[in-house]
Amino acid sequence: MMVDINNSKSLPESDVEALAEDKGLSTYAFKHFASLGTRSWEQHYQSLLVDPYDYYKENFPGRSVFRYVQTHPDMDHMSGLHRFFWQERVNIVNFWDTAHTKELTEDSFDHGKYAYIDWAVYSCLRLGVGPDKPNGDPQEHKVIKAERGDSASYWDEDGISVLSPTPELISACNEREEYNDCSYVLKFDHAGRSVILPGDAEKATWNSILARYTKEDLLCDVLKASHHGRMSGYHEEAVSAMGPDTVICSVGKKPSTDASDEYARVANRVLSTRYNGSIKVKIWDDGDIWISDHSGNRIATIEV
Repeated sequence: MMVDINNSKSLPESDVEALAEDKGLSTYAFKHFASLGTRSWEQHYQSLLVDPYDYYKENFPGRSVFRYVQTHPDMDHMSGLHRFFWQERVNIVNFWDTAHTKELTEDSFDHGKYAYIDWAVYSCLRLGVGPDKPNGDPQEHKVIKAERGDSASYWDEDGISVLSPTPELISACNEREEYNDCSYVLKFDHAGRSVILPGDAEKATWNSILARYTKEDLLCDVLKASHHGRMSGYHEEAVSAMGPDTVICSVGKKPSTDASDEYARVANRVLSTRYNGSIKVKIWDDGDIWISDHSGNRIATIEV
């Protein structure tokens, strides 16, 4: 299973500013001065970024992606679709998508950092169209537009609960042409532990979830902070109801919009991919949780 993709190998300027500030450096010094051997701080932090296809190739070579979930149609959540599924022809079995009506043209990508080809591939995949297989046969996959409360045998077996979106949230997003609140919010349960992945869900989504579910329904051990850890994705009542032990921000601290301190009032720890690189969470069958950084070093343990 795979939820969203972003294959960026460069740091956004806001990340450079935040990291430079954290080091007490100017952005020029952060980018150009050798602080770690022969590398600048910028080069060091770029080395922490892992390309999704490289990760797949190392850990799951030759295997199909049984379930790909596009949480919502923002480009920073689908950058790399072209390489992963079209160029490298990784087979996909099920493609989850929401019933939004967002449309983009090639002109929308002029002078931007994202590529129109990723949007074009997404448009094909959400119609059930994939690249031809090496033998020339068309690749076919099932398109699933699950909504709150929907279930199926494979989802139940894999411990997946769909907390959002609802038709009402999707309709409101289509009307406003703002799509964060049509994000999939998924809860995963295994060995008595729970993880929640909320895409870029904002206030309307969290209010809707709180109106439908009890605190017992929402309790989790690990929460991926909504909207990259920004205040716009933080909802105090919802975070308190979920009561996570650990919050992971991807990317994390934005100098003027970061909610790490707010999450820290509830969680025992707040981790950021900006400082730890790629973060791996492993739930063992006995319920222990190990959290590791980009080098495989364990940085946190949640014991039964």
